[in-house]
Amino acid sequence: MKYDTSELCDIYQEDVNVVEPLFSNFGGRSSFGGQIITVKCFEDNGLLYALLAPPGRGRVLVGAGGGA
Repeated sequence: MKYDTSELCDIYQEDVNVVEPLFSNFGGRSSFGGQIITVKCFEDNGLLYALLAPPGRGRVLVGAGGGA
């Protein structure tokens, strides 16, 4: 499935926010999509490990480390 960000923004302009591309690619894929799970984990990555233990079921995990 291919997503066009500009088209999604036009359709869901009241519901969608687009973040700056500050991501690091750790999966070797040029594109991805799915339900986003955001975790704030300043100086403690235990919650990240807990979320990564079970199968991801197509979800996208975004870790916000607060610069730590």
